[in-house]
Amino acid sequence: MINRIQMDLRSTLNYEDIHAIILASVISRSGFNFSRAILAEYEVGRGVFRGIAALGASSRLENERIQTEIEEEATVLSKMVEELNTLDPDIEEEQLFLKSMEDLADHAFWRTTFQKFSGDKKILEIIRDLELPCPQHPERGIRSRSLLLDEIFSGDKSRILNRDDLIKAEMTMAFVEFMDEQSIWAPIRTNRNLRLLLVTDKLYQDDPIGGMDVLHIDWLVGQVIPALEKAQTYNNMESAYKSLCELDRMKSNFLATVSHELRTPLTAINGYIQLLIGNRVGSFSPGQKEVLGRILSQSDLLTGKVNDLIEIAELDSGSTMNIPLEEADPLNAIMTSLPRVEQRRAHKGITIEPIVESPIPKIRSNQEALEKIFFHLMDNAVKFGRTKGHVSILFDQVQDDLHIVVTDDGIGMSNAHLQMIFDAFYQVDNQLDRHYEGMGVGLSIIKKQIEATGGRVEVVSELGEGSSFTVIYPLA
Repeated sequence: MINRIQMDLRSTLNYEDIHAIILASVISRSGFNFSRAILAEYEVGRGVFRGIAALGASSRLENERIQTEIEEEATVLSKMVEELNTLDPDIEEEQLFLKSMEDLADHAFWRTTFQKFSGDKKILEIIRDLELPCPQHPERGIRSRSLLLDEIFSGDKSRILNRDDLIKAEMTMAFVEFMDEQSIWAPIRTNRNLRLLLVTDKLYQDDPIGGMDVLHIDWLVGQVIPALEKAQTYNNMESAYKSLCELDRMKSNFLATVSHELRTPLTAINGYIQLLIGNRVGSFSPGQKEVLGRILSQSDLLTGKVNDLIEIAELDSGSTMNIPLEEADPLNAIMTSLPRVEQRRAHKGITIEPIVESPIPKIRSNQEALEKIFFHLMDNAVKFGRTKGHVSILFDQVQDDLHIVVTDDGIGMSNAHLQMIFDAFYQVDNQLDRHYEGMGVGLSIIKKQIEATGGRVEVVSELGEGSSFTVIYPLA
């Protein structure tokens, strides 16, 4: 049973399960064989211990019934595990299943014991009214009503108290009469603060509380402390994760709202500029038209960035999870996307060469999504490519997949950046005076679009030598 308690405390991350293990192991005959056990939780804000759970009986006869049922429950669970021992020990999967069932049986024992026998009406009334001031807030003048209790709460060892101690501490008469002549009081503190108080007695046992009982409770407390700390760490991480998810959701909503609000006036601005350039509202000199053309170019650039923000927000919100998959033509998607990168390509004098040595098979994807993917891939390759450089696009059928490899001879990346380049807004060059404009969303859009349409992407890069992005899709 000792090993069982130790292992189960180590494997749980749930406060309620830890409470159940403490209480069930204390009163079980196969555990520490006490009669009743009470747990109180320390409330930091108020500086008091408040009763939260208890286990035990309100009469000797009821105690015998409870102990018999606990033993029967343990026997049933043990037989269930024994029947599983017929599994082949040489088969790893069956042994893993057996270990999982043993762990499940152990946890079921503690939980079932607590749930079945923690409903005694008299005990519930006692713990509901239990509230003990604790000397943790001296600046507020909070003290317990007994120097002995102060010593217990300030220390880390169990103490035996008798009824006279409880009366001197001005405990309620109901609580004093409820407890046996002697009881063990054990504070449970982690490295952060006081957490729990365990109170237990041996009202229905013939032998009185002794030094060995105190050692047993101290051992149990020693096992509980790391379990509580681990559960606290887990809960902190879970809370932080939920907060991050909420922040991420708020960020996506903010991006979507702001982007949509920006796109409407930008569309109107572009329309008015085109009216001016087309002499629809009067004539303009060649110099004025050149200025208007530059304004339109920058407006188009800003519109593209807004559209990228809208797309990344939609991808993050999951609104594109139901993209229909169909037979798609990757070469057609590339050729359709080329005009969108023409201005940047021509400005840097970069050549983009799709290398087609045999018919390109169709793939299972989405044509519209492919066009977005290859636009961002080629735009990225041109942006970080060398002036008068070269971008190649290769097609390679590997079994039932098509590998489409986009390779540039640009600046490349170190391994330190490869794990993060698909994160939204991540910039390899994140200085305010960086040489390459952009928001760092293109590669994130690529990855999310590929994953949403049943593909995957791989990247190989070497600093100063360029990068290769491989898009992989199953054949149609």
